[in-house]
Amino acid sequence: MSALAMLAVLLPGLAWWAWLGSREQDPLVSLAQIFGASLAVNALLAEGLFLLGIRLNLAGLLAILGAFMGLAIFGLIRRPYHFKKKYRFHLIIGLALLGLTVAWRLYQARGLSLPPWVDSQHHFLILRVILEQGGLPETLAPYLPMPFYYHYGFHASAALFASLSRLPLGRAMLVYGQVLNAGISLSLYALGKALWQDWRPAAAGALLVGFATRMPAYYLSWGRYTLTAGLVLLPLAMGLAMHLLQSTHTRKNTLTLGLIAAGLLLSHYFAAFLLALFLVLLALVYLVPRWDRPLTALLRIAPVVLAAGLGLLLAGPWLLRVAEFSPASTRVSISLPGSMATLLEGERWNYLWSLLSPPSNHWLLLPAGAGLILGLAQKKRACFATWSLAIVVLMLPLGQGLGPFRPDHFAIVSFLPVAVWAAWLFWQVGCWLGKRLGLDWLKLALPTILVCAWIAWGLPLSANIVNPVTTFATPADLRALDWVEAHTPEDAHFFINTAYWLNDTYRGVDGGGWLLPYTSRWSLVPTVFYTFSPEADYRREMRGWGERAAEIRSCTDDFWQLVGEANLDHVYIREGVGGLQPESLIGCAGVNPIYRNEKVWIYQITGD
Repeated sequence: MSALAMLAVLLPGLAWWAWLGSREQDPLVSLAQIFGASLAVNALLAEGLFLLGIRLNLAGLLAILGAFMGLAIFGLIRRPYHFKKKYRFHLIIGLALLGLTVAWRLYQARGLSLPPWVDSQHHFLILRVILEQGGLPETLAPYLPMPFYYHYGFHASAALFASLSRLPLGRAMLVYGQVLNAGISLSLYALGKALWQDWRPAAAGALLVGFATRMPAYYLSWGRYTLTAGLVLLPLAMGLAMHLLQSTHTRKNTLTLGLIAAGLLLSHYFAAFLLALFLVLLALVYLVPRWDRPLTALLRIAPVVLAAGLGLLLAGPWLLRVAEFSPASTRVSISLPGSMATLLEGERWNYLWSLLSPPSNHWLLLPAGAGLILGLAQKKRACFATWSLAIVVLMLPLGQGLGPFRPDHFAIVSFLPVAVWAAWLFWQVGCWLGKRLGLDWLKLALPTILVCAWIAWGLPLSANIVNPVTTFATPADLRALDWVEAHTPEDAHFFINTAYWLNDTYRGVDGGGWLLPYTSRWSLVPTVFYTFSPEADYRREMRGWGERAAEIRSCTDDFWQLVGEANLDHVYIREGVGGLQPESLIGCAGVNPIYRNEKVWIYQITGD
């Protein structure tokens, strides 16, 4: 059922490609575009249904998928596709490696009861509301008193997968998220083909991302599902933009780039910013050397501009909603490098270095840096090289900033340029030595050996990619959450242990953080998504309660005051995690244990 559901999720992209896809290009690039177009079409369809006020049940969903299947079949009959002989062998190898990448990503998620860390909780909640309401919601009521205006590209496709696969929602998130993560490698292959017009360095870069680099595999540990969706689309859009400047058949590629750009805008705003940065650099790099022929140059780059405009137009209604409800704190701001003390602050540099770990990744920076330096001197790759250099500059903790994006945001996407430039350098060195020594086989053998060596080095280091600190829900927590759902009133309010997270925000520290999304029972704090509320008073109240809960160690007056203010009637605790522990509640009048499973305790507050 999961495999069939995944194929159903890809039907919109297949229908798009059947009518507008190129029949001459590498079939793996076509597969990458099908993957990305599916994300984009699903997101745009969800937007359209929201604007029209249409809600879907299962029958309506199957009818739409049937229409996409009919379009795909009719398009393929109308424009048959025959594989070129030169692509047949590497298509088989490519599909096999993609399957191995998916299997590896699923293996990395083994043993998880629910997706890890903070973001996963509100992604789960959003998916739950979408499934319950049959489409994008106007608000998150009854769970949170706030409008919904988040980037939802991941959620639209994940909800489709969850509804068809019949997996528990947490398991569906894990499975679909990991398949999506593997899709980043496929998209990077498409970008590499656009850059080098050669499948070998493109494949080397894809393999490094799939099996050697820490990112994006580590996104699983953070629950970075929306960024994962954005990074499936970003390399595709970049490759299509470069291809538009080189191709004479621009109409279909313009429409495809517009679709991908719209999907990116609806999937992740930081990834969309990275595309905007790339397109601006592409325009500058292309136009400046042709300043003496401005009209010709403008006409040549017009399809890229039109595609970007089409993407903005398609995603525009939702972006206007985002602009309407976003708190003022999310507005764009620019800051310059700070003082010398700021530049030399070791903690920031250590954190950056940890994001670029493990040692196999640190050493990969050397060939990547050398490849980038060589790329800056090549006209055809100047745009991507400049974009890569911009990523490097913006991720350095020098005190500069482009709010609301932080240096670590740029650091965790740096694997894209690192893999591309390292793979290209491996290929270039192989070609140079092969020519120098008169050994043609060395052109492919050397990069193959180097990539395999890096994979052998990095693979064991990422087998246990999930950080235990980010795993909030253990099997015992999952059983406790099921018990809560079955044995507590729907209007129950839970005290949970909290801890400081970031930006004056507090989070849950154990399975209690999953109470609202998983069981619909309210808790302190009701996921960190409350910070997206446009109501400043509501955000302030939630933050205040979270801060006070983090300081409570026993049933003192502070505890009872918080119980009264937040109308709490239950307590959720896991031994060894958080400030309030079971031994502190022994003999606490009015707080009675009603459930214990391994280290998880649940109490009822009676106040007697």
